Amino acid sequence: MTLPADRVLDRTGQEHPLDELADMWPLRGWMELERVPGGKNEHLRLFARDGIHYLRRSYRSKPRAELVAQLELMRLLRSRGFPAPEVVPARTGADHVEIAGRLWIATRGVAGTPFDDDSPAHLRALGRTLGWYHRVVAGQPSAAQEPILLTELRRRVDGGDLEPGLHARAARVVERLTGLLPDLPRVTVHGGARRSSLIFDGDQVAGVLDFDSAHPDVRVLDLAVAVHDVGKVYTRLGEADHKVALNLDRIAELLDAYRSEVRPTAAEVTALPLLLEAKRLKRSLGRRLRVVQGESLSENDHAKIRMEDSRLAWLDEHRDAVAGICSEVLA
Repeated sequence: MTLPADRVLDRTGQEHPLDELADMWPLRGWMELERVPGGKNEHLRLFARDGIHYLRRSYRSKPRAELVAQLELMRLLRSRGFPAPEVVPARTGADHVEIAGRLWIATRGVAGTPFDDDSPAHLRALGRTLGWYHRVVAGQPSAAQEPILLTELRRRVDGGDLEPGLHARAARVVERLTGLLPDLPRVTVHGGARRSSLIFDGDQVAGVLDFDSAHPDVRVLDLAVAVHDVGKVYTRLGEADHKVALNLDRIAELLDAYRSEVRPTAAEVTALPLLLEAKRLKRSLGRRLRVVQGESLSENDHAKIRMEDSRLAWLDEHRDAVAGICSEVLA
């Protein structure tokens, strides 16, 4: 087994419990292991005689009940033909294990290529696949609670009048979204419906990843996440307009593909632009509240505040265009 020392340490420099993991998931013999960067969780790519697998350690505060629900969701999806990751049971038969107070799972690797930003077929595939996912989970129970995004924004609005204009704007968004809640369908949302969640075989989706954020919420939240992810216009790192504007043509393509699978309600059509705005406001107010609470922000924090302010200014300027795209394509 080839296990380079610099590839088996977690992001804090601590060693991963490889002996315990190999005992729980022998997989007919380990051959090579490497870290996969990014995200709140720790990921290890494992090359074993039983194929390529991924070992994932959940972040420290991950509730066990939440992980169990997400694993059950993945099994349900696979049973209905949706290409969710295959959870590989441990030697004990359990779908997750606790080692040194941390929760681990293993999934079988999915062969394929990542999302191609230059491929119209991949863009439409994201919209169709998200609609397919919503159709599959439509009949599953989902707690009728307030969306997490709305709760967080409300809390930050109540945290203090930081800037009168920004505070009043956030309060209006909270009021409008609250009024729409009774008419917004709830499902267990994917929670991270982004380009990076899809693996392709040519133009066909071979796998859908990243169910670690799945939770009960309003269905249209998934669409808002996808719209912002595919719509962001990239200029150059460090430029003031980098990842500020949204490409309305790409958004229209995504929404049209989604609508081929699911027809959104009138309330969802109205809520979608509001959720785009709410996300920007939540992040902007969050960092400003940290200043009020006495925390010193880094230059990166200040740069993020400026970017969110620029995004809000862009949404102001293009409010009618964004709402018009949502209404024209989805209604």
